[in-house]
Amino acid sequence: MLLAMICGFGEVEDVPDLWVQHQVSLCEDFVHRYSEQTGPHYALADIEELLTSYNLSLQTLHLPTVDLPASVLERANFDVVEEQAKANSYAMQLNSEQRNVVEILLSAVYNNSADTPKCYFLDGPAGTGKTFVYSTLLHTIRGRGDDVIPVASTGIAATLLIGGRNLKFQLI
Repeated sequence: MLLAMICGFGEVEDVPDLWVQHQVSLCEDFVHRYSEQTGPHYALADIEELLTSYNLSLQTLHLPTVDLPASVLERANFDVVEEQAKANSYAMQLNSEQRNVVEILLSAVYNNSADTPKCYFLDGPAGTGKTFVYSTLLHTIRGRGDDVIPVASTGIAATLLIGGRNLKFQLI
């Protein structure tokens, strides 16, 4: 989160005031995922986790502290066998163009060669299966036991993807 980075670089003097001013925006994804009451707690827990890389904590910054069980804070865990089954099922439903896109993107994910392009843009009219392609990719990657966090530029797009998050809250 941006708040953790700002605090980590010491770019603000009154962190609690910054939290109060931007709490609604900073908690938006968490409120959507959990609830109006618990969302801010999860947001603070996420901020706390990010602050550790700067040797900071909520307490040292005079922010509200939270006490959530570690099991609740763990990133999403997926059943590899279930993900493999979904990946196989989805792959069988792909048309030839979708299959080609999935193969290209999986190659980009798993090929560490410097000359393999890593940035792609999937575009098409509504109803052409873009979300289905993304879901197939997610299930395939998770089915191989790898972690993947899908991000989208809007909250609405993020909700279409299992485990999806809004870009502004995921990348620092």
